[in-house]
Amino acid sequence: MQYRRDESAQIDPRHAESRGCLRTVEPMMLGLGLLLTAIGFISFFSAFGGRGMPRFFWCAFLGLPMTAVGGAITKFAYMGRIGRYVAGEMAPVAKDTFNYVAKGAAPGVKDIARAVCEGVAAADSPREGRTVVRCHKCNKENDADAKFCDECGAALAKTKPCPNCGEKNDPDARFCDECGRRLN
Repeated sequence: MQYRRDESAQIDPRHAESRGCLRTVEPMMLGLGLLLTAIGFISFFSAFGGRGMPRFFWCAFLGLPMTAVGGAITKFAYMGRIGRYVAGEMAPVAKDTFNYVAKGAAPGVKDIARAVCEGVAAADSPREGRTVVRCHKCNKENDADAKFCDECGAALAKTKPCPNCGEKNDPDARFCDECGRRLN
């Protein structure tokens, strides 16, 4: 798949021109720098063979920085192309790796999800043999021996006696659970 960029979406309309200039001038600068460096070092090492002083060693001092600058700018000139190539090579491998891991992990994820669902369902419904009491404020089920609601903290004990029948009612009850008489 070839990636094509919309030319109108570019920030700088002269981008293509600048990139073309970089892709032309800087490799030539890199090549010239390498050539000067080679001439300088050949001149230097040939002087060891008894040919006198190295006459062109100064070329190495000019060629080394030129090689570094030319190489760095050439890298910037081709960075987009290199990035697209690397992405094109890496994306299928990453996709295959993800799919392989996902396929292997799917049964485990399903088991965990099933266990969570069963745990939530078990927490919402009373278990066999377990007695529960509902909170009069929030309607949350609590253990029968709990004194305060797990959800809202309201007192669970029926402490308000009915003056008519004596039945104990919730602390904030307005009417008796047994006889229906209005409580104070």
